[in-house]
Amino acid sequence: RLERLQRIVSKLQMESGLCEEQLNQADTLLQSDVRLLNAGKPPQKAAEIERDLDKADAMIRLLFNDVQTLKDGRHPQGEQMYRRVYRLHERLVAIRTEYNLRLKSGAPAAAVSVPLGQRPRQELDEATLRYLQDLLAWVEENQRRLGAAEWGVDLPTVESHLGSHRGLHHSIEECAGRRMPGTGETCGEEGADTARPCARPQNSSKSRLRHLESLHGFVSAATKELMWLNEKEEEEVNFDWSDRNPNMAAKKENYS
Repeated sequence: RLERLQRIVSKLQMESGLCEEQLNQADTLLQSDVRLLNAGKPPQKAAEIERDLDKADAMIRLLFNDVQTLKDGRHPQGEQMYRRVYRLHERLVAIRTEYNLRLKSGAPAAAVSVPLGQRPRQELDEATLRYLQDLLAWVEENQRRLGAAEWGVDLPTVESHLGSHRGLHHSIEECAGRRMPGTGETCGEEGADTARPCARPQNSSKSRLRHLESLHGFVSAATKELMWLNEKEEEEVNFDWSDRNPNMAAKKENYS
């Protein structure tokens, strides 16, 4: 068991490095496009940036799954690996936010840094509208993903879905804590009104997380019972039931 957990640590170290490279690439392309935008030219790499961010997002969800396996196994490096993956997740959120605000809204970097109260009203309204449109598209996609998500048919698949959903839940909670431009209100929060953009997927995500954790507990206990039954079955099948067996009397006593 310790060997298996150590292999997961090695895998996490390698794949978190690959994920960091993916984020570096996305950030480099983003800054290149921001410079073009500031120069009055159209961005060139938006599709590549989105692909890189989506790849990093998928990688981070799988990394969170492996981290949870370490923490469940009480591996001494579990917390360290969690912090490492969470830092990647925070960077992903930061790059995606900058991408949405600077590139997709079409606002140059200088305009983004200007306080809301000092921006021209039309520019503020257009940037805010574009940001909210992108945010709602993200919310709808994650709500669809939650609605179509599977639960798993055995312990490995349930663990996989649980780990993957923990990664998605981190993203949704991060989004829910952000303040929307122009309003100052958070996108979603504990007990938030369902009119808030992130409130519905946030509530759905919390519900799915609770159900997955409950299902994982049940399936884990059931799997242990099945393993015990299989061991007992193998023991009974391999037992010498002939009268020549000196342990036959004790075995009969067990069944009496």
